Amino acid sequence: MSQTVLTGLEGRVQKSSPIRALGVGRFTLLLVLLAIIVVTAIGNPRFLSANNLFNILFQVSTLGIVAAGQTVLLVAGGLDLSVGAALSVAGLSTALTVVGTGSTLLGVLAGLAAGTAIGTLNGALVATNRATPFIVTLGTMTFLQGMAIVMCNGSPVNGVDTLFDIFSTGSAFGVPFPIYALLAAVATIYLVLRFTMLGRYAFAIGGNEEAARLSGIPVRRVKIGLYALSGLMVGVAGVILTGILDSGLPSMGNGYELRAIAAVVIGGTPLVGGRGTVIGTLGGVLLLGLVSNSMNLLGVGANYQSAVLGLIITAAVLLQKKR
Repeated sequence: MSQTVLTGLEGRVQKSSPIRALGVGRFTLLLVLLAIIVVTAIGNPRFLSANNLFNILFQVSTLGIVAAGQTVLLVAGGLDLSVGAALSVAGLSTALTVVGTGSTLLGVLAGLAAGTAIGTLNGALVATNRATPFIVTLGTMTFLQGMAIVMCNGSPVNGVDTLFDIFSTGSAFGVPFPIYALLAAVATIYLVLRFTMLGRYAFAIGGNEEAARLSGIPVRRVKIGLYALSGLMVGVAGVILTGILDSGLPSMGNGYELRAIAAVVIGGTPLVGGRGTVIGTLGGVLLLGLVSNSMNLLGVGANYQSAVLGLIITAAVLLQKKR
């Protein structure tokens, strides 16, 4: 890769500081967060209680892990619509393995392997055929949704080992383990994007794939690696969600694909790629969690909540287009 391209990439990485990453436009996301906190705290004092704040983090933990993985794909100009269905398959693989073998360790490994394998397959299909990620992952999403139903005959897989309770009720220093998993996932993706060659290649491919190819970047291998990394994050989320639900469900990942992409976009990563940070994605995930929690505390109906979330996502995308 030429020195010029490397220099340009260094500039982008340097500009993506955590504080800048919190904004859509000029700190718009941060202002929205603060406005929601103030309004809800006035309407319901319980909102700012430690228990409620931990509850929000707990509720968005699996979504945040999936969105963290999705961030590297959008930075590279990619996309994965199958993450929700893949999460269901990973969770069912975990539950079926635990029930079948009685081993918690094998169950965890099965879930991680399933997520990583699905991500690698998506990456190979996208990179080898130069196909549009939207079309490829739309197809795999449909396939995986069917596979999830076939795996369990459409019924929940119960009887997961009690050791799995650690993923739902376990904690250290008063903080539930799913929150640690979320922070670890965000830290991992942050380090990958900021300090590794894989991350720099992702920015280069998202900025101009053809220029990256001419600069000597192994575009195909990088894409497969990025999709595999995203798949691993889906596997982690699948294992944790299985612990939280204490069972495997064919529909446990429904809706994750759109909410994960929404969180990444709200966090400032454009759909066309080339820039973005996982810290911004964490901000987007927290925004979605805060809005849902606020509306619950204020007694807003579920139908109105979906409408409000849709408006926020649309506003974030429109603000992003003006940058």
